[in-house]
Amino acid sequence: AQDEFGNLAYGYQNINSAKQEQGNAYGGVTGSYTYADEAGVHTVNYVADDFGFRVAGDNLPVAPVYNAALPVAPVHAAAPVVDTPEVAEAKAAFFAAFEAEASRTKRSAQLGAFGPTAYAGLATGLLPAAPVAAAAYAAPLAAAAPSREAVLTTIKLNPGHAVFYRVD
Repeated sequence: AQDEFGNLAYGYQNINSAKQEQGNAYGGVTGSYTYADEAGVHTVNYVADDFGFRVAGDNLPVAPVYNAALPVAPVHAAAPVVDTPEVAEAKAAFFAAFEAEASRTKRSAQLGAFGPTAYAGLATGLLPAAPVAAAAYAAPLAAAAPSREAVLTTIKLNPGHAVFYRVD
């Protein structure tokens, strides 16, 4: 039977078995069943709800209890790693080359001819000391006549956002 709220009740009984079950509107079910076999009469109780399906019965197998001490993993002292003759030779060659490079005299930059660097790393000593006379420059050439009118090409990459302009 079920009421208008979703609660239900169900059950039956005969000479060999019996069952009864109650449920609620939230999907939870509680019940039990009983049956007889050659080993006797057995009863199983169960609950199914948000915590899963849980069952208890007198005919379910039970695992043996293990009361022994927990096993401890053996601890081994690690032996030091020994280099093979090839590795020892390669290490010796590397360190000899490294020491040879470290002891080598290195060149230094010749910055004495220039002044100190200015803001943003521009060297102030790189500029001429006096302004260059205008006579040193060649006379400006006349502007060449354009061969055709420039064309502005507009490409909308993403309408409403990105626009690309090109002058041909």
